[in-house]
Amino acid sequence: MINLENLESELDLDNQVRKLIEEARTRASSAGEVVGLASRVTPLSHGKDNREIKAEVPFEVYLKKRFLVGSYLGISLPVSKTLVLGRVNAVERSDILAVSKVPALSPIEDASGIATYLALTIELLSEEVDGEVVPPSSPVDPQSPIFVPNEQFIKKMLGLPEKGTEIGRVMEGYKETRVEVRLTHDILRHHMLVVGTTGAGKTNFLKLIAKNSEVPTMVFDIQGDYVKTVAEMGGTVVVPITREYANLEIIEFLDIFLKRTNMLGYMPKELNGNKVVMRNEAGNEFTLYLTAFLLSEIYQYLPDVSPFFTPQGASYFKAITRDCITTIDQWEEDCSDMMNEMRIHKLTQDSIIRTVGLLKETGIIDVKIPGTKGRSKRDFFGEPNYEEVMKQKSVIDLRWALEKGTSSATISAFLVSQRIFERVDKIYKTEGKETPFLMIFDEAHEYFPQGRREEDKEGLERLINRILRLGRVRGIGTVLATHRPTDLNRLILTLTNTKVAMRADEDALKEIGMEDYAGMLQASPAGYGVMRTFSMKVHDLIFRSLKFS
Repeated sequence: MINLENLESELDLDNQVRKLIEEARTRASSAGEVVGLASRVTPLSHGKDNREIKAEVPFEVYLKKRFLVGSYLGISLPVSKTLVLGRVNAVERSDILAVSKVPALSPIEDASGIATYLALTIELLSEEVDGEVVPPSSPVDPQSPIFVPNEQFIKKMLGLPEKGTEIGRVMEGYKETRVEVRLTHDILRHHMLVVGTTGAGKTNFLKLIAKNSEVPTMVFDIQGDYVKTVAEMGGTVVVPITREYANLEIIEFLDIFLKRTNMLGYMPKELNGNKVVMRNEAGNEFTLYLTAFLLSEIYQYLPDVSPFFTPQGASYFKAITRDCITTIDQWEEDCSDMMNEMRIHKLTQDSIIRTVGLLKETGIIDVKIPGTKGRSKRDFFGEPNYEEVMKQKSVIDLRWALEKGTSSATISAFLVSQRIFERVDKIYKTEGKETPFLMIFDEAHEYFPQGRREEDKEGLERLINRILRLGRVRGIGTVLATHRPTDLNRLILTLTNTKVAMRADEDALKEIGMEDYAGMLQASPAGYGVMRTFSMKVHDLIFRSLKFS
């Protein structure tokens, strides 16, 4: 005899489940287009060590839409009543014989045999629960509607900011979406490291950041890749000038500068001390500072920013130079008596004198203006007006200093960055305000190398801490790029919260924990990258940078 009560209960449960599925389809349709279902033939499990589930797409839908490895798909969960964003990790197609497990007696072509569903392996990325995007944790029900999400849903579930520096578009396999990738200053001030080999698109990527940055930005350019870019933005070019170039007439040097920078249409409009305003026939202008450093104003920083000092020598050098007011050329002659009075050991004295000689050879300290006697500050090239520089886009053109050696270029860069930090720090301490500012270092391994000896690292790591750790609190962000992360100081890897991997060898990507993408990036065109950052709702984001123009 049929139990009517049980039958009614079963019918009621069936209706309830149907309603849940229908509501799930409605939610899915509000965020995209339904294209399939979570698998009915494979158990759906996910947890700490596995975030993948299976889904099927009907053949007729597969014919009309492109499903790629890397495509984003949404999942609407009937019972949990939440939406999940996933990414296709694998695709599978099977002939009807394979699906039905019927052995083929011979390889006969049968077109109807491929009219089977498309099987997808989907990695679960994030889940929307009560309006908040969180890591996926709800059970995925069989027959949960699978949908192609709209742009707004993708952006929300990935945690992409609506505002900020635009750098590219989200990629789905080889297909570029219209979903914008932007970097807020909050992301940038927690620092970014970009790893990529020559031709991977690093320079284009950094130019984009420099151009589109919403805060004043300074690029440290050791190869001359960014000078013209910043100049054509109407920014400021700071040229640490060595003694060899300082011996030229300013007009003569400017002519060389314009030729090497491929900016022959510009002429000096205004010359005021070490500041030159350049202008072309179209009325476009940029400012150029011919820059050098006075020993009397930078001596206390030199032990940290140069690789020449021993710890003991550094301490003595600062104490002596503070009281022995002189130039780098006269240091040995003017300060030797003081070293003797302090009873400094002869070997230490010799070490300090050798170090002073190396600093002199950098050619960037106490650079005399031609035609002057070198008796007062006005007779030497000075530093730029940092208050003015910090209000706009600027580039430190280190090509000229590099001709004297890497140390000349990096010391110049560190001294400028120290000046920036001083001003930001003063505002922070006196007014309690942050100063949004961005520094970009290409070829970062040249500035922040991984020293072989612990004593080589101490001063450099103090500098790194000052710029990155203390600078972050005060509003300074940094973007560092390299093709040789193995040569980069380990502290940089620790303090950069956002990593971007572009095409590079596996060992280079292994340094930033992204070696799994080596194969994909190796086969990708320039500009493809994988971003890993604390600021997004997903672990890794595959994108392609915009082309700089």
